[in-house]
Amino acid sequence: MNVFKSKIDKGLLICLVLSIIACVLGASVMLKVGGLFNYVLAAVTLIAGAGFPLQILISTKYILKNESLDIISGPFSWKIPIESITSVQEVQNALMSPALSFDRLEIKYGEDKVIMVSPANKKAFMQTLDDMKSTGTDEHTQPQTIDKSSKGNKKIKKKPKNA
Repeated sequence: MNVFKSKIDKGLLICLVLSIIACVLGASVMLKVGGLFNYVLAAVTLIAGAGFPLQILISTKYILKNESLDIISGPFSWKIPIESITSVQEVQNALMSPALSFDRLEIKYGEDKVIMVSPANKKAFMQTLDDMKSTGTDEHTQPQTIDKSSKGNKKIKKKPKNA
């Protein structure tokens, strides 16, 4: 089992920290004013506005196991069978995904499914994934390797059966 923490962009980190601080300050004002409504609102603000981003910031990681890639980001998780991964390529993309950086790897798997991750050590992540794909074969799956020839983009391509 290999665990890879998410790379964190400084801009995104600053944005998350500022939003957490704003929620804590807002909740403290509500608590100072008092009253049942303000106490409930302060609790909701702290849990949703500060707790959720903090949980995502702390827990986002990618776990490569023998048979699956497990992605954890806050309360969300994905389990992707290694043999279902059809391609991996580097992308700079701001779409929502369990990644704390815009320097991402786009993983295509299953039938038309895509998820983006941002491991802090992309090279080690790609190498470990490539190793798992090439050793984790049986008679029903074809070995796959990462094609590193495509101008900085890395893709996993299926090897021919004769190879």
